Amino acid sequence: MPFLKLQDRDRQLYYTWSAPPTAASSSDKITTVILIHGLGSSSSYYAPVIPKLVDAGYTCLALDSHGAALTPLTGEGGSLDTIIDDIGAAVSALDISPSRTVIVGHSMGGIVAPEAALRYQFAGTVLLGPVYPNAALTKVLQDRITKVQQNGMDSLADIIPIVGTASSSTPLQRAFIRTLLLSQTPEGYIANCKAIASASVPDYASIGTPLLLINGAEDFVCPIELSQKVYDSWGSKDKKLQILDRTGHWYCIESPEHVGTAIVQFVNGIKTA
Repeated sequence: MPFLKLQDRDRQLYYTWSAPPTAASSSDKITTVILIHGLGSSSSYYAPVIPKLVDAGYTCLALDSHGAALTPLTGEGGSLDTIIDDIGAAVSALDISPSRTVIVGHSMGGIVAPEAALRYQFAGTVLLGPVYPNAALTKVLQDRITKVQQNGMDSLADIIPIVGTASSSTPLQRAFIRTLLLSQTPEGYIANCKAIASASVPDYASIGTPLLLINGAEDFVCPIELSQKVYDSWGSKDKKLQILDRTGHWYCIESPEHVGTAIVQFVNGIKTA
């Protein structure tokens, strides 16, 4: 399994690296797409869309965030800063050029990606149903923490695949989501719940690079009204908001073809400095 040894921490970061047969050579083209998953998920969430990105000529780096799936929790966790630091460590270790990179974040990753875009100066950002920190969300997360403490991940694996997807979602899609949830340790999941609950709203207005924001018409976890706040606050005028019909919160599982096509079109249109 591919792990990055983080030199300043006694732990490893699981990742997948998917590259086209020939790398892009033009100096004004994006070459890498970094993929950051959401709460209760993993790098496998992006497996349905990675082939389309690779076929378009882009190398894809997908990470299991701190405490999620195959990246173990160390210490108490509970901060998104650790995930953002890990992105920087991966960029450095794999010799990725930030100016030729687009970062994609889903849900919890939708808080991480803007912060990472600010810190590392990535060339563009894609947000899929981004979390917008608020008091109501904090209460939901506190309830989830209590359920996991009492009954483990099974208590959520039976519910989230149903309430988090569109009415048209298939049993296979819901089984995929259930598997992602059951790949989490209770301790890691709780730590990431706490990380979201303690997060502040990113400084969207300071981000001057392009944005693609995708929202599901049936996403009741991160509804369109909150995504609109992110979109309206974004500092760049080069931005697009796309709504996907018949899609809930698990975009790359429910509508992989539409998501993959939208990301490719967005990335194709970015010219680097």
